[in-house]
Amino acid sequence: MERRKFFRHPTSVPIECRVDGHGDYAPHEVRDVSHGGIAFVSDRPYELGDIVELRYPTLTHPETVRGMIVWTVAADGGASPTHINGLSFSDPSARYHGRIVEQICHIEDYRIEQRKQQARDLTHGEAAAEWIAANAADFPD
Repeated sequence: MERRKFFRHPTSVPIECRVDGHGDYAPHEVRDVSHGGIAFVSDRPYELGDIVELRYPTLTHPETVRGMIVWTVAADGGASPTHINGLSFSDPSARYHGRIVEQICHIEDYRIEQRKQQARDLTHGEAAAEWIAANAADFPD
C-alpha cells in the first residue's frame, strides 16, 4: 500500500506553467494539490525531471512557484488527448506553499458553499475574487 506524505485536496484551480525560463506560460488546470506538490492537467505531457515554473493567476500570490515533474500519465480527454502531470515543489517545507494550498482550499470551500447554500455556480476566478475581497485582510501572513 502506497503512503502519501501529504494529504491531497481535489480542486479545479487554473494555473499557468512553463518549463523553467523557456517559452510562454500555458494555461492548465490543477487536479489536486498538497503541501508537497500538485497534479495538473495539460494537453501534452511534460518530461520527467523538467523544472517547471507555475503561477496562480486567480490568487493573491504574484510570484512563481518552481517544482520538478515527477510523474506523468495519459488521461482520457474526450476529443483531445490530455495528460496528468505530477509536480513536486522544490522546497515542500516552504511556508509559502502551505499558504497557497490553504488559500486554494478556502476558496474551493467557499465556491462549494455558494453552490449548495445560495444556488450560485461560481467559476474559480469568481470565487477567488469574492473570497479574497472578503477575507484577504484576515488571512494570516
